[in-house]
Amino acid sequence: MNNKTVVMCVCHRITFEELHEYAEKYNLTDVQELIERNMCCCGCGMCYPYVCKMMRNGETAFAPGDVY
Repeated sequence: MNNKTVVMCVCHRITFEELHEYAEKYNLTDVQELIERNMCCCGCGMCYPYVCKMMRNGETAFAPGDVY
């Protein structure tokens, strides 16, 4: 297994764990709600598929490319 892990939105300098906690705190259920609050996915967009997966299943750390 690859020891590198994707754990954050680098443009906004926020971890997926922090995003997940924020989403739970404010009862957000869709990545678009995080985007509208300028929390993630509105810079380079590289985190978008990971944040989508996080919102689906609660995972906050991913192997590079493991978005499905």
